[in-house]
Amino acid sequence: MTGPGVTSILSELLHVRQLHVGPGAALLFLFAACLVYNAGLVVYRLYFSPQARFPGSKLAAASGWYEFYYDYWLDGQYIFEIERMHAKYGPIIRVNPEELSIHDPDFYAELYVAESTRRTNAYDIFCKGIDFDGSHLLTTDHDLHRRRRKPLEPFFSRMGVARLQPMLAEVALHLETRIRDLKGTHTVIRLDHAFSAFSGDIIGRICLNSTDETGGRFLDDPDFAPEWYNVIHAIVRSIPLFTGFPWLVRVVGLIPERVLLWAYPRGQMFNIFKDRAKRHIRRAMKSTTREKKTEIPGNEHERAEDDDDDENASSLFHHIVNSDMPESERSEERLAKEAQVLLGGGTASTARTIGFASFYILTRPTIRSRLEAELRQPMASWPAQVPTWAELDKLPFLQAIVKESLRLSYGVMHRLPRVSPDVPIQYRDYTIPPGIPVGMSAYLMHSDPAVFPSPGEFIPERWIGDKLGSSMAAMNKSYVPFCRGSRNCLGMNLAMAEMSLILAVLFRPNGPEFELFETDETDIKQAHDFLIPLPKITTKGVRALIR
Repeated sequence: MTGPGVTSILSELLHVRQLHVGPGAALLFLFAACLVYNAGLVVYRLYFSPQARFPGSKLAAASGWYEFYYDYWLDGQYIFEIERMHAKYGPIIRVNPEELSIHDPDFYAELYVAESTRRTNAYDIFCKGIDFDGSHLLTTDHDLHRRRRKPLEPFFSRMGVARLQPMLAEVALHLETRIRDLKGTHTVIRLDHAFSAFSGDIIGRICLNSTDETGGRFLDDPDFAPEWYNVIHAIVRSIPLFTGFPWLVRVVGLIPERVLLWAYPRGQMFNIFKDRAKRHIRRAMKSTTREKKTEIPGNEHERAEDDDDDENASSLFHHIVNSDMPESERSEERLAKEAQVLLGGGTASTARTIGFASFYILTRPTIRSRLEAELRQPMASWPAQVPTWAELDKLPFLQAIVKESLRLSYGVMHRLPRVSPDVPIQYRDYTIPPGIPVGMSAYLMHSDPAVFPSPGEFIPERWIGDKLGSSMAAMNKSYVPFCRGSRNCLGMNLAMAEMSLILAVLFRPNGPEFELFETDETDIKQAHDFLIPLPKITTKGVRALIR
């Protein structure tokens, strides 16, 4: 909460010291100067800033502490306050001193645009403190973002995902086998842990075809690797604090592990996550170095000794390390941040959506029986014959379940601010100057009763049947779980393929038998916005009994 006035304040303090003023008076002067400065800053924000002309709460416009209070002290509740403010002040409002929020389905495609329409920067304060700067996701500049994202795109295109079909089937079969092996034990498992292990294994194999540090896959863990689930969720729950105080994450990195574990256990997760990512990058770099050595005559035997690294040769980070990207873009530090974003992002939202869909399939007999009937033929020869994603994509009820699950689990619940660096954005009678961050939220888009009747209810049938064209068009316009534009979700094709396949495997006729255990709707419905939506903090997870 500082600004250019700090320099002048320090100069005045030095002048006071030269006049031999006592320390008490100096402190009083500093307090008065800060008070005057902040009062002036509030006046500027409310009446003279470029955002001053836009409606909204004066408290939100005056200080970022208003947002911090709702997101940190009240545990991710600001999205619901934004919803209330939109109802009170209209479709465009200020949500903090710098940022605007718009709630208007007709405008979404005007804000989140392709690069051919205009350049789009990220808001550099968004998620600033989680130390992922340098990843493509948090790269502010439009052109640099495109350069960093482009080498990743082939792995996540529809064609790239289609090539992953054998690996996806292998991991899906692994999860099914783990569940079947527990039959007759009356074991209770955490489905949310199992699905995080499933998605984590898939994105891990794409990034580096890697095993975890214990030498196995997450799905090999007897309890489905709860520490992986806990790492990701501890980090997302820390986002409000670390975004409010961006310097904290660097301090956390300097604190001895023993002290950190005692003082702030959740902060340790940042170090664990970073170390895991760096190990992945070092393996890719090590593999690349060995390949180059084997190109030298006489070194062929070294390659023969390192067959364990053969599986890494087609991985995403092996590709990047060997690409023609500038060396600065291929540094261990930057690629580790890229790995953290891909590993975390490729796990959390997908796993949550699978768990969300599974809950309703398991609690709605009519949904389950209809899904089983649709899956009977395409899954009849599993696992000897694996249906392709293209084939599963043509099953209307399966895709309706996936789509409705994404609608109610939102992907990213938080607003996603964008900045037009070159040209103003026109919204109705408001001209938004270049450089002003503007965001919209999938939660607000997906919860509009004018578009989705009974928006809080799980109704997959709304996506199929003989609907009026205008009704379906309105729903598709407001359906944005993967965002849109030049900064849309990189992994949306992979997520759709993962979800389609694992739901088909688990809920086909004669699939593995399990039932929910002491789990209700409050264990899966959103209650907190920590970038991704989380259910009540006291949840014991989505649990299932395997008889």
